[in-house]
Amino acid sequence: ADKIIAVSEFTKKDLMESFKLPSEKIQVIYSGISEEFRPLGNNGANDARLNFPYILYLGTLEPRKNITALIKAFNILKSQSDFQNWKLVLAGRRGWLYENILKEAAGSPFGKDIIFWGPVTPSEKIWLYSAAKVFAYPSFFEGFGFPPLEAQACGCPVVVACRAALKETLSDSAIFIDPWKIDELAGGIKKVAADGPLRDNMVKAGLENAKRFSWRKTAEKVLDLFNQYN
Repeated sequence: ADKIIAVSEFTKKDLMESFKLPSEKIQVIYSGISEEFRPLGNNGANDARLNFPYILYLGTLEPRKNITALIKAFNILKSQSDFQNWKLVLAGRRGWLYENILKEAAGSPFGKDIIFWGPVTPSEKIWLYSAAKVFAYPSFFEGFGFPPLEAQACGCPVVVACRAALKETLSDSAIFIDPWKIDELAGGIKKVAADGPLRDNMVKAGLENAKRFSWRKTAEKVLDLFNQYN
């Protein structure tokens, strides 16, 4: 290849280290967020299945996403009076080695409040994000990380792992936690869940951050790169 496009500086560094590629061969061009992701307000909660406050995870159910840690953090929160009515919604298809996730949920004392939504349609994504109180994404490894940015574009505050490309793409617009520390994950969610100035500021910061990523910008930069080789 004459040139390699990486979707983040983290991915570029990973390529350089894994394949011993020179820096100048790799061009970083961020992916975009579709314009369809936008806040729906109260209309996002017009489904009878969402008439409760909930923490949302959206993505493939697999070990890399660290969902078992999220279930353990949910157990901690549910033992507190402020979260008695809350639920955890795990949306997305089952991936490899998903069995441990189901086992963790089945063993939870609050298993009845853990909802496995299953695969989501594009329209479902938008109102799941919009109606959620918190989007939690304690993933161990992300080359870019679409779901947290999509959630921000829908006006949902985000709690994510301080790992891989997430710090790069989310900057200072999210709460970052150590994905190995369950108490820290639960604490981050609790901070965001409370209605108040912090939550309001995170919603605003998230909406602004999501604007940095558009497919038009991506396309223009890819075209510029192509034109260098015409």
